[in-house]
Amino acid sequence: MKRSPLLGLWACALLWPFVHSGGYPDAFFLSLTPVLLQAGDQWLHWSLRYLHWSVVLYLELCLAWGRWVPLGAIDAAFHGVVHQLFTLSPSQWTQISAHVATPFVLLGCLVGWGIFRVCDNYRRVVALLVIGVVMICVGHALWNLPAEFALASYLTIGLALLVWVHRREFTRAGADVNQRGVLNTLSVLVVLIPVIVGFEAPSHPPVNLGGLLSGYLTAFGTNTATTGYGAGVTEIDHSLVPNQAPVFVAHANAPYYWQAATYTTFNGLSWSNRGPSSTFEQLAGGSDVPILGPYFEGSRTVRVNATITDLARRPFTSLFYTGAPLKFSLTSIVHTRSGRILAPGARSYTVSALEPLYSPGSLDTRGVGVAPQGLRADLELPAGLSPRVGQLARRVVGAGTSGAFNVAMMIKHYLDTHYRYSYQVHTSTRDIVNEFLFVGHQGYCDQFSTAFIMMMRSLGIPARWVVGYDPGTYVKSLGGYLIRQVDAHSWAQIWIQGDGWVPVDPTPGFHFPHHSTVAATTNVSPSHPSPTPTSPVVAPAPAPSLNAQAHLRKVSAPTVSRRTTQHGSSNVVSEELAGIGVLLLVSGAIAVWQWRRRSSLLRDTVKQWADLQRLSRRSFGPNWRSDSPREWGESWTNQFPHDTAIVWPLVRLFETAFYAERSLTPEQRLEARRLWRTIRGRARRLRQSRRT
Repeated sequence: MKRSPLLGLWACALLWPFVHSGGYPDAFFLSLTPVLLQAGDQWLHWSLRYLHWSVVLYLELCLAWGRWVPLGAIDAAFHGVVHQLFTLSPSQWTQISAHVATPFVLLGCLVGWGIFRVCDNYRRVVALLVIGVVMICVGHALWNLPAEFALASYLTIGLALLVWVHRREFTRAGADVNQRGVLNTLSVLVVLIPVIVGFEAPSHPPVNLGGLLSGYLTAFGTNTATTGYGAGVTEIDHSLVPNQAPVFVAHANAPYYWQAATYTTFNGLSWSNRGPSSTFEQLAGGSDVPILGPYFEGSRTVRVNATITDLARRPFTSLFYTGAPLKFSLTSIVHTRSGRILAPGARSYTVSALEPLYSPGSLDTRGVGVAPQGLRADLELPAGLSPRVGQLARRVVGAGTSGAFNVAMMIKHYLDTHYRYSYQVHTSTRDIVNEFLFVGHQGYCDQFSTAFIMMMRSLGIPARWVVGYDPGTYVKSLGGYLIRQVDAHSWAQIWIQGDGWVPVDPTPGFHFPHHSTVAATTNVSPSHPSPTPTSPVVAPAPAPSLNAQAHLRKVSAPTVSRRTTQHGSSNVVSEELAGIGVLLLVSGAIAVWQWRRRSSLLRDTVKQWADLQRLSRRSFGPNWRSDSPREWGESWTNQFPHDTAIVWPLVRLFETAFYAERSLTPEQRLEARRLWRTIRGRARRLRQSRRT
């Protein structure tokens, strides 16, 4: 094999842990990006190579996001990820949505390939071998990225490259190959140290190359359904075909999960609710008393008002809501056991609800406790469930873990990193959880959430199943979040003593947005009409939903042969270095253009946010902490309640700049500057008054 394809495979081995830990349904094809970039080296002219690379990166992004991606969405994703990278500590970077971060990953892949492709001598190969092994080890230790498969591949290909370069230089006339002692010793240590230290089982099972394309080249079979909420939604033992048809648009000020019903009894193949169910008629308009008993306790809440508009051919049957609904704009029938709210024939409605705000610090300290008698049904396990499920849960959690929320996060992380998201599942006649955990190792949200619930129940923690839709995709022209059939989703609620039912989404790439760091313990709604705060862990950027996958659209590598070139000659190296220089110049020009285009957003809004952080710490001491604009607003108004009319408009402008797919208008930029100057002046006068 020639050097360039071997380098492409080497770069693939280094990229593999990052894409396979993100929950991408097409992670294997995404990890082939370096090989596809390498295929561009067949072009002799540098402009054609750069065009090839641009097309490959764009098609890979479209594959990951499941649609043709506009440049505005890429720009919004970049700014959202950059903001989170500076907001979160490095150990929390895995909590950034991998789906939103895809452009960032692909850009890093392009930069990495620019480094790999000029690796044509012994010293460069050894240097990259050491750097790559260190990156794999650090990723495994810091973020629990898969290591065993990636490390073995990277070491094997790296040693092959060392042999290739050594043989080429040895056969060159007059080449000095005797001064290899240090490099050879170093390469041996690079191979031996990870082997001696050892790694646990890989976070993902090794790729089955033999059956890699079977899911795409064969039919789904007879036991299939399409994505969406409707009849048979509680049966989870079948494969799915993604349906992109729109369902409704949610006109809300932030992304929310839209709940339809909850279920407690699982028989191994489907969910249901046992026992009699009471119903009552809820008149239009209602009151400010929750229609259903609030499932949360001791958590601060905010008021959410949203308008739901039907986009499907048929009108609504069930009404979707978030949090604890207070009132609907139309008369409905409420089923108290399942939480279903029926209003056949509805085309549009408004809902008012209370959304809980959780404090992770408080959740982390909550013990498992003893479940109340009324939650026995939420601890039941089906008769066909394998005892290995409980054994696996105990092994994942370990003996030293305390707190139900900590247990849930450990099990979620295990499912995130050991199982693959796929619409195809292995069927079972007894229990789909057994098949998912120990045989198929792949599934969609129903399998992930149900397996999570069974593992939590086996540890004595009550849990129940919730169905509805995920937040969907923000569409500027609609002025809201577009929900499609493919956005149908299921998640879990776990019972935590003192907090009630806390939502957890165990599906890879999904994170429930309401585990904020707001330190509040009362059920008092804020006086300002603000939406649910943005989590500092997962920005509610209206980026494309992870569920919106186009599984049949694949990118394949070009099959043309590589032209013969003299890689060892100095003019080829010079050409490659010149190409890298041109690439850097082009990237710099694009960056300057982007900087000018978004000058007000970057220079004003981001700088204002950074200055606001420094101003707050200088005014209130080093212990001041505000990881997101919403948290800064809460903290500031707690200190100065009279500043509410100034603070919250500025918070909304920050959130629009950071998380929306649209940039600030000139009027919004002027308003942000005015509010910022007002806050800065007040803080300056506060410091002066303290000095005097």
